[in-house]
Amino acid sequence: MKMLICDDDPEFLELIHTFLQRNLTYSCQMELTDGRDALFRLLQEDTRYDLLLMDIRLEEDNGIEAARQVLEQYPQIPVIFITGYPDLYFERVFLTLRPWGFVKKPVNWDLLLALVQNCLRRQEENRKQFLSVRTKQGVAQIPMKEIRYVESQGHMIMFHMREEIYETYGRLTETQKQLPLYFICCHKSFLVNPAYIKIYETRQFVMENGVRIPISQMKRKEARQKFFSWLEHLGEEVF
Repeated sequence: MKMLICDDDPEFLELIHTFLQRNLTYSCQMELTDGRDALFRLLQEDTRYDLLLMDIRLEEDNGIEAARQVLEQYPQIPVIFITGYPDLYFERVFLTLRPWGFVKKPVNWDLLLALVQNCLRRQEENRKQFLSVRTKQGVAQIPMKEIRYVESQGHMIMFHMREEIYETYGRLTETQKQLPLYFICCHKSFLVNPAYIKIYETRQFVMENGVRIPISQMKRKEARQKFFSWLEHLGEEVF
């Protein structure tokens, strides 16, 4: 799990970091930042954060605007606001942004811990069902069960869904690590969801929509074993 904490008070930033390190039951990597520009640099480098904790009164009152931009560009990242001015911001925040939570200073540490734990628990559950993919249009949350197959072409990864195709930059080996174990790597350029295989042949899978996915000679034994193991266990993730 990964968390991003943004506050322009360095002492409070270190305080909250130390508290969460000592009390979280989840193993969580935490990145600390003290302003809007640094916050967006980190998000551009890596979108795989499970939670953003941030002060609303950030750099002369632009915390709300920064959070609005975060939620528009990275809707998969929930936000918990922390502020020493709750009466000033409470209504604006919940009417316009709908964050995961809102904590006032001085901080009720038990409440903060409960909010963070609940949020990370939900994110962990979502990881089992959705894959976050950065496309040209933004970050998409893809239901993994609806992925027919994944195709690699050069530096591009294409997720073939029931109705559309999502494209992103990446490597197939790294993509496979993010998918459920039942996906079959039958070729250096393809990962296949066995739930959409209509016909198995020695050299190819025929998908239910008629698309033919090649099975390379090096992958034939592994692909056959994995496909029949999936059939035997009715798609359970047991291998």
